[in-house]
Amino acid sequence: MKVTQDIISETRKLRGVPPLPSEVAQRLSKIHSTYSQGYQVATTTDELEAILPKLNTLSADLIGFALEGVGTGLAQLDVLAPTEQNRVEAFVKGSGAAYENFVYVGLGLMLGRKKLPIEPYLKSLSLTQSWLVLDGYGFQHGFTHWQNYLQGQPIPEVLSGYACEVFDQGMGRSIWFIDGTDVTLIPQTIATFPIERQSNLWGGVGYACAYAGGVERPTLEALKIAAGSYHPILAQAAAIAAKSRQLIGNPAVYTELACEVMCGMGAEAAAKTVDKMLDSLFTAMDTPDQESWQSYRIHLLRQSRIALLA
Repeated sequence: MKVTQDIISETRKLRGVPPLPSEVAQRLSKIHSTYSQGYQVATTTDELEAILPKLNTLSADLIGFALEGVGTGLAQLDVLAPTEQNRVEAFVKGSGAAYENFVYVGLGLMLGRKKLPIEPYLKSLSLTQSWLVLDGYGFQHGFTHWQNYLQGQPIPEVLSGYACEVFDQGMGRSIWFIDGTDVTLIPQTIATFPIERQSNLWGGVGYACAYAGGVERPTLEALKIAAGSYHPILAQAAAIAAKSRQLIGNPAVYTELACEVMCGMGAEAAAKTVDKMLDSLFTAMDTPDQESWQSYRIHLLRQSRIALLA
């Protein structure tokens, strides 16, 4: 697989935009190499229990990206060399329980990259698991197939209803990468989409800028201004990224900085605001269409954490 820096550089050249700043290129390339490491470990390790120990030398702030790669690798093996045991399901029920959300995003990345049918997975998985798959599916469409999906083009016809919103959240994350954190280009890209899709796309950008990072305070401040009326979406997404990291114990300087800029508070305080929001939402879990995808992402993380402590 090509490294992220090469993909983004080629894409920016095709789109006629300037090359990436070196520090941004290094961060995004590091994220993709970590993802690739997880993929490589998953596809070359026979025992599922041996996967996580092989990743224990990674920086804590990158482990989520490695587990997305693990999800992609295991899902690919399930397609190409199926056995009686579904590897993805077995991994998240065993040693990978705390990382279920990343693993199922990785499954969606595999389906999106290979352009495989997603409908069988949406029917067989739980509702929240299917949303994770859709998030990865949306990201991969924006990242790999950007010519067909990233300039306001329609969502794949097989998706409808709330699934389209989750798909756009994932695509929004891809915009942070494919536009190379360029705060001038990002709003231009989002503006090509119908107005009803823009909120979810900004949500994905906000989550990615806080979780993946790659930029310093002036760029984040410029992004906040560029978002205009969508700034509250960025703030919410940054807080949710902080909560995501808090629950698996992998804080990052990029998340702290993004929360300071977008939320006006540090990552720990921002995560507490998510707790308060979730406390008022849990009673409506049977009506997911009324809730934001970000809230359910945190619900999944909290469930995983409780399972580990039980």
